[in-house]
Amino acid sequence: MSALPQILHIDLRSLTADYADLRYSEGNLNAFEARRLPLADIQDLIEQMERDYYVALPEAYVKTGRRLYEWLDGSDRWLSTLLGSGAAVLAIATEQRLAHLPWEVLHDKHGFLVGRSQPVVPVRWQGERLTWQTAAVPNRPLQMLFMATSPEGVEPVLDFEAEEGRILEATQRQPLTLMVEESGCLAELENLLTSYEPGHFDVVHASGHALIGPEGPRFITETETGDRFDASPQDIAKALQFRFPALMFLSGCRTGQSGGQG
Repeated sequence: MSALPQILHIDLRSLTADYADLRYSEGNLNAFEARRLPLADIQDLIEQMERDYYVALPEAYVKTGRRLYEWLDGSDRWLSTLLGSGAAVLAIATEQRLAHLPWEVLHDKHGFLVGRSQPVVPVRWQGERLTWQTAAVPNRPLQMLFMATSPEGVEPVLDFEAEEGRILEATQRQPLTLMVEESGCLAELENLLTSYEPGHFDVVHASGHALIGPEGPRFITETETGDRFDASPQDIAKALQFRFPALMFLSGCRTGQSGGQG
């Protein structure tokens, strides 16, 4: 049985207009270390995220990731020290405007944390202790399903071939089986998934446009005739049914946002 991943929990809250309270723990959430971080150091990032992060072509991932990492790390480099001790998951809880920051692109001076030879994966933590179930890793290539959505009348038309190419380029040294679902329709996605055994696909990657409206977040998919259908999280979950992959990835503008609430 493989060991559970080592998790470093970080809880960030902007308690005043000038400072953020940071608490971190390596295990017992009731036993934590605390420090204060000046918000002025990243105030421009907070104000610019609507422009630089929630757009079709985000800019300066490396620069933004490094600034966020250095802000967390501080002059004493506490974060670098703890990550060097073997943490595999960085669980970050944030709120309000801090939640809009792209913590997933944290970057030390050597590269993105997720790109290390022993990756450190930043994840969004909702405040409750994370539970992990260890599953046997199948001895086979990674099975990935890619679905692109491009309904009639939705602009701009996205370059799905280029995105598929980047996936293949990034995984060219890893065993990967990539299947493409070309309809962009949730009903067809459901039909495809149910034609395989549960757990067949490790990753489902859906690419398209997204928005946040009065009724909440929506991912723009297609109907069976190619018309626009704004799918809710519940619609997507229904299509997956009992065949949830280990990773469901939605690639679309504003998919990391929750409408002014972080």
